[in-house]
Amino acid sequence: MRRSSNVVTRLIRSRLLRQAARDSEAVRELAQQWFAGELITDAVFLAEKLRRQGLSLSFHHLPASGELSTATQLPSLLHALGPDADGVELSVKPSTIGLRESASLAEQNLRALATTADDYGALITLEMQRPEEYQATLDLFRAVRTEHPSCGITIPVNIRRAEADCHDLADEGARVRVCIGSYPASNTIAITGEHNKSLALVRCLRILMESSAHPMVASHDPRIIAIAQDLAKTNGKGRDDFEFQMLLGVRPLEQRRLVDIGLTARTYIPFGPGWYEYLAMRIAARPRTLLSYGRAILDKR
Repeated sequence: MRRSSNVVTRLIRSRLLRQAARDSEAVRELAQQWFAGELITDAVFLAEKLRRQGLSLSFHHLPASGELSTATQLPSLLHALGPDADGVELSVKPSTIGLRESASLAEQNLRALATTADDYGALITLEMQRPEEYQATLDLFRAVRTEHPSCGITIPVNIRRAEADCHDLADEGARVRVCIGSYPASNTIAITGEHNKSLALVRCLRILMESSAHPMVASHDPRIIAIAQDLAKTNGKGRDDFEFQMLLGVRPLEQRRLVDIGLTARTYIPFGPGWYEYLAMRIAARPRTLLSYGRAILDKR
């Protein structure tokens, strides 16, 4: 699997393929099933459509390669949304606010974002990226959450320490997004095998559902969705106490079905000039994602 992943990575990151993809109307049209567009106005336009369907929203800015523009673009998005920014989530990759440059820069940018989000009634959720940045991301989250308690964190359950961290976060009553995880990690720190990862996700969900935490279930797997509903019911979690999160363009009818039965479904909306890199990274980190995207074209459920 790792060898095939490396081949895919080299292919999609090649300069020729990147330029060909950017120049191709067909590729752009395909990609726009999974991202709003390059401009803030594109994100706002799509948000209006999804909100009419009863969906909650999570925005993720895709900066151009090497740029740290997320810290300015997300506040501009909130301003453009105006009153409609209330309740939206801003999903932030630590690398886009400077964590790879310095922890202090990232903390400064995240504090500023969180302050602006609070002013609009919006939420911040930190994503988790490379395994070697795991602890630094948790430290960043906890440093900012002391002043902004609604700040959330993403826990990839394929990392072995995830269960222990979920116990700690459950005790803290935090907002916690749990997902399978899409960044490659060595066998010494990671759970391998899709079935084992799914079991780990269920274990982490159980921990969070049995606490005062706010679980965010980032999965498209029907089995995980059903189990999460059962765990929520058993533990008395109402629609405001947990939520489902799914990618834009993947199982849209399922997202609307969850809303129709009285649950919260939040659609993850990427936007910005780095759309090719976003799709390339998802495919490179987890090649089976390519199959998921292919299925999404044919299966709109």
